[in-house]
Amino acid sequence: MSITAIKRGVGGFKEGRLGLKATALAFAAALLLFSGSIPPQARADTSLIPLPVYDTSRNGGNEYGVMPVWLLKENSGYIYGIVAPSVVYNANTGVNITFRYLGYPTTDENYNIFINRSTKVDQEYTGEYRNDRILGGNFKIYGRFTFYRDSTYRFFGLSERSPEDAETNYSNVETAPKFVLGYYLPHHMLLSYGEVLHWVTIRRGTAKGLPYIKDKFPTLQGINGGAVIERQLTLSYDTRDAHLFPTKGWYSNLYGMLGQNFAHNRMFSRIGINGRTFISEDDKRYVTVLKGAFEMTGGHDIPFFELSNIGGEDTLRGFGDYRYYDKGYILFNAEERIRLFKLKLFGVWSEWETAPFVDMGRVYSSLRKEPLEDYQVNPGIGFRAIVQPNVVGRVDLGYSKEGINAFVGLDFPF
Repeated sequence: MSITAIKRGVGGFKEGRLGLKATALAFAAALLLFSGSIPPQARADTSLIPLPVYDTSRNGGNEYGVMPVWLLKENSGYIYGIVAPSVVYNANTGVNITFRYLGYPTTDENYNIFINRSTKVDQEYTGEYRNDRILGGNFKIYGRFTFYRDSTYRFFGLSERSPEDAETNYSNVETAPKFVLGYYLPHHMLLSYGEVLHWVTIRRGTAKGLPYIKDKFPTLQGINGGAVIERQLTLSYDTRDAHLFPTKGWYSNLYGMLGQNFAHNRMFSRIGINGRTFISEDDKRYVTVLKGAFEMTGGHDIPFFELSNIGGEDTLRGFGDYRYYDKGYILFNAEERIRLFKLKLFGVWSEWETAPFVDMGRVYSSLRKEPLEDYQVNPGIGFRAIVQPNVVGRVDLGYSKEGINAFVGLDFPF
């Protein structure tokens, strides 16, 4: 979960104060629930890692705070849970109070709870569950329910040439339940069917000095929000040696999606393919990761928030989230993960690595009408701390023509 995802909420300041009281009760209930669920013999085997938080991005600006991380371990050393509350200050969104719990009952099963409320308008309530081996190991399921308001969203216009000085701001208020069911096929393949509902409302944001999106793009499709349901079929191929910390193998997805925009009772579609490969030597000190992705969206009256987009922590790390929008995109990522040393810190053995990277991509409206130019190239470097078998912390610094962005998270970018 990226720290950049902390910035979210609903209502004015008075509503925010009431929301904080409700959120504080949710925090307390969550803490009591998880503290009570830890067996006494396991509670003694808990590691605390106090982390400072600093994050800077085009969308959110600078953030400062603290995030104590408790690693909940079994007697065998297996980390079955992570409790990571945080208090972060942001000039646009105010003080953000966040509770996170990441649970790993088994190596094939995980879930997380994320609760955030700011003193201004941002908030998020998210629950996720994943089980990679159910019903005799033949099926995989994933479920998520999230509601959030993020007042730091940006929009610059459509196309790969949308200018920096066209920047606008808005709050994205969204409810998005999602469910995916997958069936394992022979030869390392998985066939999945999923549905997701996006119920979006556009409101004023909190970024100072930027125009409101509705004032600058009043005729933009989807400017008043709307509800969209998407149904997607995906064929995956996976030969990675591990899901969380792969060092060799392939992972790819071929997908097709059919969406319905209820505002105009219109249908639209999306097709795409993405793949990545992991290459390493025998000692696995150096791991080369290469990723490529292609996507195309087709149809009429497609809300702008459903168009293909790139920018952010897992696409172009030199830009803020959702920097470029259009009918499709092409994306390439390459990074070299280099293990530097092992260190026992706060009673936990961790592996530390650096990861120089290059991200390259662009959006487009038609491959036939436009030349393959105007690519954005974002070099950068990442730093990661890994605690086997299920914990990774990272900081990625990406550079673009619009400046430097930093992304902090508890996962790999891909």
